[in-house]
Amino acid sequence: MRQAILATIILPTTADRGMILPFCIRSIQQQTVQAFELFIIGDGVDEPTRSVIKDLMAQDSRIHFFDHPKHERRGEVYRHQALQQAQGFFVAYICDRDLWLPNHLDALFSALQNATLATTNYYFVRRNQQLFLPYLPSSPHQRARGILSATAHRLDFYQRLPYGWRTTPSDRATDLYMWDQLLAHPNCRVAVIWQPTLLYFKRNNHPGWPTARRYEELARWNTVLQDPEKLQAATNQAFINLLYERNRFKENWFLFRGKRFKDLLPWLRHKLRWWLTDPAKSTEEESWLPDPIKLD
Repeated sequence: MRQAILATIILPTTADRGMILPFCIRSIQQQTVQAFELFIIGDGVDEPTRSVIKDLMAQDSRIHFFDHPKHERRGEVYRHQALQQAQGFFVAYICDRDLWLPNHLDALFSALQNATLATTNYYFVRRNQQLFLPYLPSSPHQRARGILSATAHRLDFYQRLPYGWRTTPSDRATDLYMWDQLLAHPNCRVAVIWQPTLLYFKRNNHPGWPTARRYEELARWNTVLQDPEKLQAATNQAFINLLYERNRFKENWFLFRGKRFKDLLPWLRHKLRWWLTDPAKSTEEESWLPDPIKLD
């Protein structure tokens, strides 16, 4: 008897992603929840990326590829078209540059037993390769307007929406435009999972980091994910940094972004230099944090 599909996973991608897609997909394949179907939504992929996807499909029958020309925005309508074929109890999303921890789908599945929209916390990977726990809104409604890779919703809830994924106005963020549609539905019930379940790699706005540099970073963290001791050390460091930063706030009444007023001018100079130079050359080290735990 065929196992019921619990999760439909939407993975949007585009050209020049063949190098990094295997890392993202490996993190999906290592989930504790294995009853999933993976929909790779091609938004103008090139031939090298297409070739990698076909190789991955040959190795795993759960992977399906929807090949489309480049859309005027992010291929939102392609996601809607693919979801007409979805069979999962819920729909999860992941960016091709992010990595899920093994319990990500399991945490979402549990939350969506009593909710229609869920989002998890995440570890932000800084340029100095330390993990950071971001400050998030305490309001469930605002928290639900989270990053793509942390968000999921029930499929039957999506099917009751007036539009679903659609082309986003040029002045709106694609994902937030969709989450606001979900949140506006009268039957929307939000679940917030405060446990971090993924590694989030945000590297500037388009075009951001070149793919070759993303490959080096993802390869490093892929190795960490395969080693429980290294992963535990990295996540421990994130909580140490969080406690250290909170303690700085408790000790000082007048801080701006965790910095004393006398430190603001050097900090602003550093930010200005970073904004005026190539973001790919920036290391953005946080010198005030405690020494990191060595992973290598």
